[in-house]
Amino acid sequence: MLIRSIVATLAATALALQSTSVQALEGPKVLVIADTGFDTQLPLLKDRIIHEACILDWYSCPNGTNFQEGSGTASLPPRISQIGGFGHGTQMASIAALADANVKFVLIRIIAYSSNGTRLPAQETSVDRLLGWVLANKDKFNIGAVAMAQGHHSLLSTRAYCPKTPAVEKRIIELKRVDIPVVLPSGNKADKTRIDWPACIPSALAIGASNDKDEIAKFSNIDRNLVDFYAPGYSESNLPGGLSAKASGTSVSTLIAATRWVAQSNQDPSASYSQIYQHFRGGPIIFDEVFNYGRLMFHQLGASP
Repeated sequence: MLIRSIVATLAATALALQSTSVQALEGPKVLVIADTGFDTQLPLLKDRIIHEACILDWYSCPNGTNFQEGSGTASLPPRISQIGGFGHGTQMASIAALADANVKFVLIRIIAYSSNGTRLPAQETSVDRLLGWVLANKDKFNIGAVAMAQGHHSLLSTRAYCPKTPAVEKRIIELKRVDIPVVLPSGNKADKTRIDWPACIPSALAIGASNDKDEIAKFSNIDRNLVDFYAPGYSESNLPGGLSAKASGTSVSTLIAATRWVAQSNQDPSASYSQIYQHFRGGPIIFDEVFNYGRLMFHQLGASP
């Protein structure tokens, strides 16, 4: 088993992997956003949240365990949300909300913090549990996509550089088979041959960043064989408390891409994963300064091929 601390992953308990016996949510597909935690009272977000959960490696959910769901379980105390990068989740959710006015969210807090507000480590095995929870609850919440704007660049030195994590890959494949993409960032190291884990898993939907000239952003990691699409890497966002801030990075691109995917899925509800993928493959080819290239994920809804 590969054990390595990553920026954000999820360790869910057996309880988290069980689907409760309630009627499936009807209506439009929703977007799961897994991140550091959220300001769920933000006006931009509060009326668009259909469910919250806290699933951690640590016994730090509000109920003192490592799993809890329901109103308020994905939120953070104000003092924590302002430090240690814990505002990231709020920013990402606000970017998704700004990208489309109609998409609704399931918010999952996946990072624990210590008594002084520092991040506590998570492991790659916890990503498997996150995706297992999504798989178990896909009908209950009518899930259309998963966005986890986190990863690491601790890659193998071999040509096949992506760390081997078969359990995580199996979950991504299982979700892909039921038309749910796992949308992940390529990373911001300006590496022109390798992208972050877990985006480097071939079955993931790996997203790089484009700039305002519809070119590949200089900071974006690139792998011509693994990056599926490029999406804008710059956006306005809201911080916890409602302050506005400019955001940049492939995390931004990931939330924009995932939101566009769910919006297209709602535009064409009968479309399969492959049909929606081919719809976005109709976007233009873009380049960087040394002629690396990829496909821009354009924002145009319509019938999927």
